[in-house]
Amino acid sequence: MIIEKINNVKSEEFKRAVELGDRNSATLGFLPYQAFEKYASNNQLIGVFEDDSRDLMGYLLYRISFNRVTIVHCCVDENHRKKNIAFTLVEYLKNNTRQFEGIKLSCRNDYGIDKVWEGFNFVPIKEKRGRSKLGLPLTVWWYPQYQNNLLSQISDYEISNKIVAVIDMNVFLDIKDKREDESLALNSDWLLAEAILFVTREINIEINRSKTQKQKETSRQLLSHYNELPFKDEESYKKVLEELKIIFPLKSQNDKSDLNHIAYSITGGAHFFITRDQEILNKAEYFNDNYNIIICRPSDFITHLDENIQVTKYQPQRLIGTNINSKSITASNISHFTEVFLKPAEKKHQFDKIVRNCLSSPNDFELVTISKEDDLLAFIVFDRSSEDKLNIPVFRFLKNELKITLAKHLLFKTILTSTKEDRVLIEINEQNLDDDLIDCIKEARFVKVMNSWQKINLKGVVEEKRLVQDISNKNNELSNIENTLKEVIKEVENKEGSYNFIEGYSFERYLSPVKIEELEIPTYIVAIQPQWAEQLFDDRSEEKLALFEPQYELLLNRENVYYRSANPKILKSPARILWYISENKTTKCKGRITASSYIDEIFIDDPKKLFKQFKQLGIYEWKHVAETAKKSNEVMAFVFSDTEIFKNSIPLNQIKELIKKLENKNFMALSPVEIKTETYLALYKLGMEL
Repeated sequence: MIIEKINNVKSEEFKRAVELGDRNSATLGFLPYQAFEKYASNNQLIGVFEDDSRDLMGYLLYRISFNRVTIVHCCVDENHRKKNIAFTLVEYLKNNTRQFEGIKLSCRNDYGIDKVWEGFNFVPIKEKRGRSKLGLPLTVWWYPQYQNNLLSQISDYEISNKIVAVIDMNVFLDIKDKREDESLALNSDWLLAEAILFVTREINIEINRSKTQKQKETSRQLLSHYNELPFKDEESYKKVLEELKIIFPLKSQNDKSDLNHIAYSITGGAHFFITRDQEILNKAEYFNDNYNIIICRPSDFITHLDENIQVTKYQPQRLIGTNINSKSITASNISHFTEVFLKPAEKKHQFDKIVRNCLSSPNDFELVTISKEDDLLAFIVFDRSSEDKLNIPVFRFLKNELKITLAKHLLFKTILTSTKEDRVLIEINEQNLDDDLIDCIKEARFVKVMNSWQKINLKGVVEEKRLVQDISNKNNELSNIENTLKEVIKEVENKEGSYNFIEGYSFERYLSPVKIEELEIPTYIVAIQPQWAEQLFDDRSEEKLALFEPQYELLLNRENVYYRSANPKILKSPARILWYISENKTTKCKGRITASSYIDEIFIDDPKKLFKQFKQLGIYEWKHVAETAKKSNEVMAFVFSDTEIFKNSIPLNQIKELIKKLENKNFMALSPVEIKTETYLALYKLGMEL
């Protein structure tokens, strides 16, 4: 069996595909010859052939619009049916369209092939009237490409700070039909403040099995009020599902849906699965032991909510799209961690004492381990006993390929977290730092004060003179902060004795995320497409301690790279930039400014050379860089860092109004726009709600 694209409209293969489509036009719908030609010319016609005879066994024809793939035809020759030809074609399409949001198709209800699309992991999302004379209803089926669409409906904040629970179909119907008081109690406002309830995509399948059209409509109406647990990894889902089938033999369609719900919940990162199904409840211990998910009745979930909150605190928080976990630890296993992270010249009882003292005050200390699969990577302790300072008494990393990346990312996230919590100072008191970790700490703009590494971090927009005075005034609250400031000044002062631009820029970066009013630095608004904004920096999280970005391991970097056309050559470095996310035609979300960063360096060179140079940064593949370059011999890459996500995104009309007022010019975001410092600060204040 051979699968390949049919793009030669004069070939025998193309002719056979058209003939096969015409023979089956009664079910497929008639498609003009010119349409076949268009799709083939666009590489959107796929064929499956027998190895030797080159006999066409089937074809799939699709189109692309609004970042979505739509299957137009999926046709199998009558002589080759029941050979998994359709499955082969759809899997090929899935694997070769991962850059898009997902795959959609419409199928007449009276064809009776719902099970085919369910088997391909599509779910029915709505019904519509068909275009035939009889107007027979069609069901719209959907397969999401969550691997590349980072508009995830579950955030690290929800995983870290709320209980993530999935309700099954019966509990959903309890709520819809206002039956079973224990299920209706899940709607309580006080509960929703602590927990967030999800459904899985399998519920679409079960709703589609409803006996009447009215039942489907009312169920879909309620479904719109629930978030769907993201379906991110089909392979992991299938692996878990096959494991569950061994324990739970399938006897009915309901049994199959029950297992699908649970498999989606496990691979989607849910902490709890809420059901009234006694057969599933009888296996609760198995699920807890093997998959770290708690199966319970609605009444048990509500009754033991306080206990459940404590349980979730110590569950691994798996990064969406990665195999890295962060996990808070308890006294039960602390001896293991002290042994693993003990330094060669260190006495075990001394390190053990430090850690156990921290464990004794859980409200002030947060102890976190980071692991990749079964391999420990890092052990960090955060001390919040001081209102104005975040102290880090333990900061240890084992040797591995992610050591430096993790350390840099964690330092950056610690700065953001400290700022959110209004802590002016971060102090690393770890006394057994490796040289490479010290380099990371210096790069994060910490300064050495006595036996610790310290970072002043302030927020807001202030005058430099007032900023220094404000820091000095905090001497009563934070001992030795003036010494920290003196060390910062030593680092940034001009050796020639005169103030210059670089000195002011460095001073701002050392005290970041504060912005200094007097600093005259190149400032730009840079347009970025929604999908790149989501993947490069827009994590939308507000974690107490956000250890990681939500998707790719590459996003553990505190710095990143962005590619764009080499022209116009307007950008300079260093610079401040505001990120303008262009209009999203799929979601109909208008353009807006959502974040700020610093440009550290700019490079204009051969696309392949730059891609090789910065391959370790960002989420770009060569095809993306090549598309940016198109036929040009040059492309621009700029390295940006220390991105701040705005509390309040600034809509296009407000941007235009402010720029017109301050600069008397119209705003066009097709290419980078240089703006005045005054304009930048005004927009920054709006975004950060200052």
